[in-house]
Amino acid sequence: MTRKAVLMASAGLISAILPAVGQAQTAPPAEETVAAGDQDNQGDVVVTARRREERLADIPTAVSVIDAESLASRGGATDSRELLADQPSVRFNNLSSSINSEISIRASSTARATNGDPSIGLYVNGAYIGGGGVGGRYFTRLDFLDVGRIEVLRGTQGALYGRNAVGGAINIVSAQPQFDTSGYIRARYDFETEGKQVQGAVNVALSDSVAVRFSGDGISQTGGFFYNPDHDTYFDRQKGYGARAQIRFRTGPLDLTLLAERQDLDTPAVHYQISIARGTPGYPNGYSQPKFSYAWNTKPRATQDHNTYQAFGTLDLGGATLSATSYYRNRKSQYDLDNDGIDAESVAAAVAAGIIPQATARLTDVFGASYVIDRTRSFNQDLHLSGTGLGSKLTWLIGGDVLILNSDYQVTTFRTPTALNTSTGTRAPVSLSYKSYAAYGSLGYDLTDSLNLTGEVRYTRDDRSLSARLFDRGTGAPAGGAARVIDVQIKPDNISYNVTAAYKAGGGVLAYAKVGSSYRAGGFNTNLGDPRQPNVIPAAFGNENSTTYEIGVKGAPDRSLFFAFAGYYNNLKNLIAQLDNGCILTNPTCPIAATTFLTNAGNARSYGVEGELSVTQPVANGRFRASLNASWQGGKVTSGRYDNLRLPQVPDFLGAVNLNFRHGFIGRSTLVANALYSVQFGGLQELRVNSVKLDDYDLINLRLGIEIDKASFTVFANNVGNEVYRVARDTTINRYSTPRVIGVEASYRW
Repeated sequence: MTRKAVLMASAGLISAILPAVGQAQTAPPAEETVAAGDQDNQGDVVVTARRREERLADIPTAVSVIDAESLASRGGATDSRELLADQPSVRFNNLSSSINSEISIRASSTARATNGDPSIGLYVNGAYIGGGGVGGRYFTRLDFLDVGRIEVLRGTQGALYGRNAVGGAINIVSAQPQFDTSGYIRARYDFETEGKQVQGAVNVALSDSVAVRFSGDGISQTGGFFYNPDHDTYFDRQKGYGARAQIRFRTGPLDLTLLAERQDLDTPAVHYQISIARGTPGYPNGYSQPKFSYAWNTKPRATQDHNTYQAFGTLDLGGATLSATSYYRNRKSQYDLDNDGIDAESVAAAVAAGIIPQATARLTDVFGASYVIDRTRSFNQDLHLSGTGLGSKLTWLIGGDVLILNSDYQVTTFRTPTALNTSTGTRAPVSLSYKSYAAYGSLGYDLTDSLNLTGEVRYTRDDRSLSARLFDRGTGAPAGGAARVIDVQIKPDNISYNVTAAYKAGGGVLAYAKVGSSYRAGGFNTNLGDPRQPNVIPAAFGNENSTTYEIGVKGAPDRSLFFAFAGYYNNLKNLIAQLDNGCILTNPTCPIAATTFLTNAGNARSYGVEGELSVTQPVANGRFRASLNASWQGGKVTSGRYDNLRLPQVPDFLGAVNLNFRHGFIGRSTLVANALYSVQFGGLQELRVNSVKLDDYDLINLRLGIEIDKASFTVFANNVGNEVYRVARDTTINRYSTPRVIGVEASYRW
């Protein structure tokens, strides 16, 4: 399907839906709302986007919810690509592995392959989980297990969510124990990858006040698409398990849940294709590996394990509600990397064929490799009190938040010793400490029955420090000189706010305007580069601050329709960007490989518009459900050395159409079909003059299944058109998306 076709289809869907607005009835009152998955209208879903329970349609901000039913209809999710494919302004920056991938929202910046914090807040059951040297810019696989709902908050959320919510925040809410006996089991097989997956949950009510829930996930995938012939294995193979246990106490005013979980997982390894253009210095004829086969000496490996303990709940105090979340996660991430991305046999063959000159081959250390390991321990405590007053005209909230994070990570490199350099490699340990304390609150008042004014504010004090060294791997002696001896500390503070005016226009429609601010936490660089470098690398960089202006309209005119549209403009100060020090083999003043680093690269602005529609209609013995979203965004740097350059990793357009159809079939069976179409086009890879473009894509996922009582059987095809595009590229490397996957799935619920 072409972009023109999807835009025409979107326009047709809108024109078909809008007449229903004119026939709409007034939306039901808040007390009639029900849980996610049990209602026709998405606007009725109860969420905690503003740290208290509210109907989605009543929240004056850009927020979407993915309920358990919607997620199940498209086959669930085990990563962010599957989870967020139909969310406006949301992009999953897939760098081939969960270890180094990340998410961006509304043109928010990224921190690829660095120790920088993400630009969106990552939350599980209201607790912050981001941060650390490696693996802390993304959710783990276990976070996607047995989901109750996912709340996607777009735009500045600094006042209530604090650090790193510049582009927005995502809160995954696990399915809690319920006071019944229920459960499910789901098994899946992917033919192309020989992948076997099983997920399930068992829920038991021990009494009227105590319930338990056990969830599990297992995967064994020996095949894949990206092959390493040297070790006869696949970079994208997976194997491991995840398990979660919860117990819930609900007695009188107290509702408390205790959670413990563990993940032990071999996740897809970091991989890339060597692709060097003709005429590149040292490569007059260029050189390119096959698209899906990389001859690496280093055996591909990546693992991500963690133990998590959490307690969360509420206490009804009569005139107010106390909410608390205590969270501890001990995460271990590691991966191996072939630094040159090629083996000796491939180099010799290229020399023999005249592709690579002998002089270039002599400079290539085919046995160069890196081993990266990170151990991060994170504790987050949030406590807040909320209530109403003045006959419910006044809403208020006051709370506090503590984050304590310690991350010890190390990069060990291996090299072939020579007469001029007898070292066998280096060891670079880093110790990162982060303590953050915050107090926040909100106050809202109904000026009239239709007009509400709300203010939110948060004060945060951060204390961050880092110690980094470089040692010779064999002798243990210090190496790298002064550039690799770093002891640095920063203690920034921040005040973030939101001011929102909301107007209930009638017929279930809400219009709003708001201005707010947030920050992305500053950090450190662990390699200060070469003394000859054209661009100086700082040991530390400061916070990135943003001020956002947003207007929007949303509504649930009747129980079959929900819509939301918004426009925004962001002013970014001290933009955190990934740059390089300007060294390159062809630079006569610094003829070595470039060193990448993070720094404050000046001010910037970003802007965009977005919209989403969802409609549900009964069809005979079943139901038709459709959702449509589209977003256009852009931005550029407005000061500093990169003045007037476009912001990187910001596609011009993101869109998706998700269609789900259920219809009575034979006897007590139901036919279920789902189609998900997603599209991206426009944008640049890097913040530099000669940056290459982001690849465009059009992807279609299809599912067809039958439900018989409590059992179901489904066949599916992801990426039906078998489209392969580059998820990342630079001057010498490409990273590709996965081709088509066909599989079957069976499930049973009770």
